[in-house]
Amino acid sequence: MTLTPLSPHIGARLDGLSLNALTDDEFTQLYQAFLEYKVLVVPKQQLTPAEHLKFGKRFGELEPPHPFFPHVVGYPQIVVIETAPGNPPGESFWHTDMTFQSAPPKCSILHAQHLPDQGGDTLWCNMGAVLESLPSSLREQLTGQQACHQLHAFAGSRYDHTTPEGESVVTQKSRDFPPVHHPLIAQHPETGEHSLFINEQFTRHIDGLSDTDSQALLDELFQLARQPEFQMRHTWQVGDIVIWDNRITQHYAVTDYGDAPRKLHRVTVQGQRTLAVTAS
Repeated sequence: MTLTPLSPHIGARLDGLSLNALTDDEFTQLYQAFLEYKVLVVPKQQLTPAEHLKFGKRFGELEPPHPFFPHVVGYPQIVVIETAPGNPPGESFWHTDMTFQSAPPKCSILHAQHLPDQGGDTLWCNMGAVLESLPSSLREQLTGQQACHQLHAFAGSRYDHTTPEGESVVTQKSRDFPPVHHPLIAQHPETGEHSLFINEQFTRHIDGLSDTDSQALLDELFQLARQPEFQMRHTWQVGDIVIWDNRITQHYAVTDYGDAPRKLHRVTVQGQRTLAVTAS
């Protein structure tokens, strides 16, 4: 196993591994690298759907089928992220996966199936490093505060449509996933690291603030995640596996390839309620 860091704050590449034949010792090393670097790129992996699921289960219990995304036939826990002629990607947001849940996922494992000739990179951001960059006065202001997370970003997207009863699918699903509240500053349950736990796609409102003040503060914080010094960027190759720690990262899919064919499979691992950081 060869490990190569990819940026100062986030990401590493692991070479010399076959993920469908890892020994327990190799998985332990991989898992420690996952916690340290937040995002791991493992190239040239040939995993069947069954092997993809088996590997994912080494990280924990898997998420049930996604409320909107399609899945691999016969494998409802493997999401298909696909673009095809006439079906371009929708609007992209910086986001942490599924924070509209009371217990957002622990991690995701994405496997590249086929790719456009150009474009389609993905970026990840270390939200722990973002938090560390904040002035101490702003960190104190955010400590102990919560924000509301919702499904609202799916409204009007390609995953939304009107049911025969005349109701939006997103409105319908929102009854299964009512608004949840997560701390603005969260503590990682395994490493103890603190991070800024917000994202453009699902964070709706900071509790206790007016709409105007909440949006102004969120916009200020969202902008920090767009700073390249906290990020890594991955240019996909067929067979790449990328594993990321959803508890301390955000990511962004660059949709610069029109409707050129692109397909990736994603397995997502269940997490736990977000741990709040309290004032010292």
